Amino acid sequence: MKGIFKQVLSPLEQLLDGMTAAGDWFSRETHRFTITGLSRSGKSMLFTSLMTILKYRSEEQYQCLPLLKRLPVELVDAMWLEPLDDFPMFPIEQHMASLENGEWPAPTEDVYGFKMVVRLRQTSQLKKHLFPHTHVVFEFIDYPGEWITDLPMLGKFYTQWSDSSLAQQLTEPQRFYAQQWHKTLEAFDFDVPPDSQAVFTLVSAYREYLLKAKAAGIAMLQPGSFLLDGSGFEWREHGFTPLPTKISSDIDHPWTKHFTEQFQHFQTSWLQPLRDSTFRESDKQIILIDLFEGLNHSRQHLGQLKETLSHLADVFVYGESSWFTKTLLRKKEIGKVAFVATKSDLIPDGFKPELLSLLKDVSAGATAKLSRDGVAFEHFLVSAIKATDEGRHDAALRYTNANKVYTEVNFEPVPASIRSMAEDEHYPALQVPVPNDYLPRMLKGRGLDKLFQFLLG
Repeated sequence: MKGIFKQVLSPLEQLLDGMTAAGDWFSRETHRFTITGLSRSGKSMLFTSLMTILKYRSEEQYQCLPLLKRLPVELVDAMWLEPLDDFPMFPIEQHMASLENGEWPAPTEDVYGFKMVVRLRQTSQLKKHLFPHTHVVFEFIDYPGEWITDLPMLGKFYTQWSDSSLAQQLTEPQRFYAQQWHKTLEAFDFDVPPDSQAVFTLVSAYREYLLKAKAAGIAMLQPGSFLLDGSGFEWREHGFTPLPTKISSDIDHPWTKHFTEQFQHFQTSWLQPLRDSTFRESDKQIILIDLFEGLNHSRQHLGQLKETLSHLADVFVYGESSWFTKTLLRKKEIGKVAFVATKSDLIPDGFKPELLSLLKDVSAGATAKLSRDGVAFEHFLVSAIKATDEGRHDAALRYTNANKVYTEVNFEPVPASIRSMAEDEHYPALQVPVPNDYLPRMLKGRGLDKLFQFLLG
């Protein structure tokens, strides 16, 4: 009977051998993820943990990610990394070496791409004869978070951006950090022609403001590309700044004309190619959010984070693609979005319901737009590495501090919404060094199984 079954299938096997694409449809399951994370959102650590966890899960049969039913550990045959097009590979070895040296992985200042392939053994008797294995492919691109806030600039004219940028700098929390920049702008002599030295003076002053605001946890800074030396955009040569309205409203003013040209160069020679090559079509999106950055500073910081996420929801293409468009036309729209609050191990479990509620509030503007487009979304609390331990009561945590002392700290309740946080209140963020036992703590990271079960479901 087995021989007959094989004989019947042989012509079909020959046909499929000549149809690589058709074989891929049946034996290869590809998920392309857009990982959207602002600066300091924990994107590099998330990648490092995910790659390490799946490696130990497949090669060592380590029982991590217990809720990830879509990739049952008993069926995982192998897992490996492959290059993604012409992107450099994610520097996993470098990041693991940093952890070994007691340092958190450095923030991403370049773009990396990779495929993570998980080979699963087939369970269906029919499929075993056709395709012994199913390959589940994850495609990831890692990029500096500063690039994210620049994408909305593609849909603006220079004068629009200039006016809105200055208006935003006049509101808290940016107004405090922009004081010196505004003094420079007010005192600047715009009767001086925009030669290279005058432009450099103004652009350098603007960049100093951006750097100062970034260090203070400001999320919405444009252009974020100006903050990264060596990222590919030459801000010294092609930089621009906002201009006072009395200057920018005169389209024939030499400074308006010059910065309009620089702004258009930024759009066409940098932003558009960056979007086409890096922020490519995806079907799933993970939006990483560091709520502790806002909590540690002020209510205004959280409000601006909410505004930033709302703007970003206009940048990507959303909508549930059909099987026909995804499989035959190879067109993809983002059909599932996960809003992820990172570093959730930095508060006790007893306060995590409030943290989840705050995450939903901060992302409310973005989720309203997703609901309008019929896009599925969910909220998750994730810790890429469990760097703390439970304390003696529900409002406490234990960890090893920078002085190598294992200590316990008590926490106040986390505000469940932006509005419930007082104007002058700030929530101290726990600064946890890299634990000596970082590897087993990475394998105990929480929330990744629920996150990927939702995205793969």
